Amino acid sequence: WLHTHQADGIIHVESPSLSMHFTLGQFFAEWGIPLSAKQVGPAEGKLTVFFTAPNKKVGMYKGNPANLPLGNHYQIQIDVGTPIVMPVDITNWGNL
Repeated sequence: WLHTHQADGIIHVESPSLSMHFTLGQFFAEWGIPLSAKQVGPAEGKLTVFFTAPNKKVGMYKGNPANLPLGNHYQIQIDVGTPIVMPVDITNWGNL
């Protein structure tokens, strides 16, 4: 139920149940890619995690990114090491 359609970074949640909740960690586990507070795939180091939900300001997430919820138009950005790239606020989702 967690997948991508192309290499654009957009995760699609297509579950038969609206009551099911998914996390970024579940998506990474689906692909067998490590995700923790200090690692994203093969990259290890200090993580800076930005997170926002619709109608909210982008903020820094201090916990384990594997626990981040997935939802409609949620934006997650994970930077490993430096320099940090400031997140872009996406406002035009087209028909997504």
